[in-house]
Amino acid sequence: MNLKLNINSQLEVPLYQQLVDQIRAAVKQGVLVSGERLPTVQELTEELKIARGTAKRAYDELERLGIVEKVQGRGTFIRYQPIHSASRKEQAMAAIDALLDELDEMGLSPSEINIFLNLKLRERAEKEAFVRVAVVECNPENLSQMSEQLRHIPGVDLYSFLLDNILQYPYKLEQGFDLVVTTATHADYLESVLPGVKVVRAALCLSRSSLAHIIKLRHGKKVGVIGYSQRFSELLYRTCINYSEHATICQPLNISAGDDAEEYLTDKDVHFVSEGYEKYFGTEVTELLSRFRGQLVECHYEMDEGSVLYLEVKIKRMMEDKNI
Repeated sequence: MNLKLNINSQLEVPLYQQLVDQIRAAVKQGVLVSGERLPTVQELTEELKIARGTAKRAYDELERLGIVEKVQGRGTFIRYQPIHSASRKEQAMAAIDALLDELDEMGLSPSEINIFLNLKLRERAEKEAFVRVAVVECNPENLSQMSEQLRHIPGVDLYSFLLDNILQYPYKLEQGFDLVVTTATHADYLESVLPGVKVVRAALCLSRSSLAHIIKLRHGKKVGVIGYSQRFSELLYRTCINYSEHATICQPLNISAGDDAEEYLTDKDVHFVSEGYEKYFGTEVTELLSRFRGQLVECHYEMDEGSVLYLEVKIKRMMEDKNI
């Protein structure tokens, strides 16, 4: 086999999924070709020091996707076949015929159809002039903030993806993105499955105003940390622990886990919550927070100035390369 497989147990991506994504990416690149034999489950187990069940599950998933074929007594082989140009043309003509039939049933004349088609083609051409950027992050709170920062950069056609969604459907990022922005924690995995796409590592830090509130906590204050996602809650909790020397920081509350918010709110002096919590927490928890008599501090993480500056320059150069 012409491919060196690598797995990283420190990533949040399951080991079998890392194997599936790397093999699939290698097939699309042409590194693995149709008919090429893959290592046996036992060989893969010994080479990568993984459980036999992990290797078997990866091959089972690849077979389900139609990428490999298991031949009894011989092994597992790549069965991927690229779509030939002739078949692509046939499929395209069939799709156009179906569209024309549907438009004809709507009562549109040939000239109207021509006008509308040209209009949509012009819209797509204008859209392609932008740099298509995908933002990937493991929690909705940070994803929203990262996307908001990038949305203000001129020339960006922006798409946002939660990491869990990409883990289930990694091929969503193959849809012609010029740039994928994520944190260092997830970058290695995305690079392994997107060999043709530039993956940029962005550094996140707690905003200065949020950090100031944590540092200024007084001795004896009892502090709660509330987030929608477990990942954000734990991140904010660790930051509070690291920067507060005197206050008592309680274990975080995760709204998505169904924790009892009413009981959690009762005995705290201060609550740190995710900025814009209303769109995550729902009516019941939002109303409880509105009745909270202590201090309520909204916090958010953001890309640091260096990351934003780098992305601005990178996107500007990519636009110049597109002759915009």
